[in-house]
Amino acid sequence: MDKKTVTTISYLSRLKIDDEKEEKIIEDLDNIIKFVDQLNIIDTSDVAPLTNPLEKTAKTRKDIVTAKNLKKDLLEVAPSSNDDYFLVPRVVE
Repeated sequence: MDKKTVTTISYLSRLKIDDEKEEKIIEDLDNIIKFVDQLNIIDTSDVAPLTNPLEKTAKTRKDIVTAKNLKKDLLEVAPSSNDDYFLVPRVVE
């Protein structure tokens, strides 16, 4: 990690970094990269990939319609309607 990279990162993230804090940020980013690099040491060849870290499956239910179709009832009590739609005054010419 160098000053140019930190400057580029701060520009892309639209952050202003003070010059006195720049060295600390460079050190922190170096430590983060070293920490993440430790993952390359671990042998994961025997580990199956996970699609969900909780290893649970979603509960499912049958797709059964339980609601009544109220279309006809609602159109009957509307101030103005045709067979399929509510009729409203035109608002855009």
